[in-house]
Amino acid sequence: MPFVVVDTSVSLPATLSPGGMMRRFWIVLALGALTYEIEHRQLELDELSQRAEREGGVVGGLKEVRNRVEEARNRRAALVELLPDGTPNDWVAIGSAPLFDEYERKLREIGQKLDPALREKDIPPLRRQLEMVCAIGVPSFDQDAVPALTQDPKDDSILYTALLGDADLLVSDDKHLVPDHRQHQWEHDGHTVVAITFDTLVSERLDAANLSEIDGSWLAAAHS
Repeated sequence: MPFVVVDTSVSLPATLSPGGMMRRFWIVLALGALTYEIEHRQLELDELSQRAEREGGVVGGLKEVRNRVEEARNRRAALVELLPDGTPNDWVAIGSAPLFDEYERKLREIGQKLDPALREKDIPPLRRQLEMVCAIGVPSFDQDAVPALTQDPKDDSILYTALLGDADLLVSDDKHLVPDHRQHQWEHDGHTVVAITFDTLVSERLDAANLSEIDGSWLAAAHS
């Protein structure tokens, strides 16, 4: 199960441009998020059900969790029905408040270059979609206390998210995060992460032929 952090150099085109490989990879992450949610909410549901049996009564939250599991299963089933056989369902994205804030900032700054129809009212829903795709959140951290790790201070919080979240990969086309222009290993305070460009991800970590069969419009099934 690969755990990944996706930089805005990839997440912006993935969410704003329905065509292209980045959007198709985003759909793989949406599938992974639904799979992860179902597995972990089912564990929560089992625990609540066992508690109800032990206590012989009604346990608060049981119905709500059951409904959420069912909703996630329905969305996952709708997406899987569209996807080609062999689409990986175990890629899990990691997020953080600084990552979400940077995404929102970039939407306002350059979003219309990717999607001229982007409006201010579209930004909150796009941020929520990013938060949904990131099935795992790292513990809160003070951005002002983040160590200087790269040559661009704006990128330090993104890299720190990947390190703190024990991500396997940081996917980025930013030259400060992937200074070798292909892949680069970062280390800090006992944590390591491999930063790779999107092209390297597709050519070496994913089945590009399978990915090319995915239609970018299918992302709607994950968020319906």
